[in-house]
Amino acid sequence: MIYEMRLNENLEEDVERPVEGFPHMFCCEEMERRPGGFAPWHWHEDVEFLWVMQGGVRLDTGSHSFTLRTGEGAFINSNMLHYKECLPGAAPIVLNQLFDVQLVAGGYHNVFEKKYITPIIECRELEAFIFHPSVANQRQIIELFRHSYDAAERREYGYEFTVRNDLSSMWCLLCQEAAHVMQAKKTVSSQGEERIKKMMLYIRDHYSEKISLEEIAVSANISGRECLRCFRDMLNVSPFGYLMDYRIRRAASLLRETDRTVTDIAFACGFFGTSYFGKAFKKSMNCTPGQYRKLYREEEKAPQGGDGNHICSGIR
Repeated sequence: MIYEMRLNENLEEDVERPVEGFPHMFCCEEMERRPGGFAPWHWHEDVEFLWVMQGGVRLDTGSHSFTLRTGEGAFINSNMLHYKECLPGAAPIVLNQLFDVQLVAGGYHNVFEKKYITPIIECRELEAFIFHPSVANQRQIIELFRHSYDAAERREYGYEFTVRNDLSSMWCLLCQEAAHVMQAKKTVSSQGEERIKKMMLYIRDHYSEKISLEEIAVSANISGRECLRCFRDMLNVSPFGYLMDYRIRRAASLLRETDRTVTDIAFACGFFGTSYFGKAFKKSMNCTPGQYRKLYREEEKAPQGGDGNHICSGIR
């Protein structure tokens, strides 16, 4: 299946709850079937646990890059920018669990929130934490993750208690495993994160225009040199590399969802020439815009559960 990620105007993921009043959800992603084989830079207020069921992915946060393979898992902190992409030839399937931390805290200003929740959420050094099944406590987190997924899938009466209890146990183990990060944490300013979000939003609003480095930098009230450093340190990509990625993603969306010509889409996405657009698209997506549209629509018509043929397998 393909989990359709929807980002709002602030690049925050709109998380839909399957059960009203229960701030929790699971979603399963066949990453290779995503356009380009990646989930774009985004963030969400919910915390996230994920488990790689099959294959391998690269998980990038603001200042770290992790490689996860079959059986390994990760924790992604609240409001953290992150990005996931397929490892070449890995055909990964990733199970994600997102939830509001109040599900574990059980209320505001109590001992659980003050002692166990807030220190994790406010630790900006703890962008993400990787779980390896070879480590006892981390293996237990993965087992609890799978147990809560089984309960959520069966939906038997009272399953919400099972999920909440499993999450509480997972959180306790996370606190133990991440203690060294918490103790060694630096007083890291969130200034860099706020700057990068402002510049990403500027690109979102002006990607169809000719954009200079200075214009991107001014949107965050910083110099061009600081803009370059900020993108490199936070996203491990240049400002124009991110701009190109965004333009390609928007073009892929228009190819999927509209019947506009390739030329129209090229100019609408800031490519001032169809030849350049075609070369850039093929470099990123491993197919031409026309091939992408044709393959996507053929796959849309194909029955689910096929032989795993994918739209395009381009890596950013």
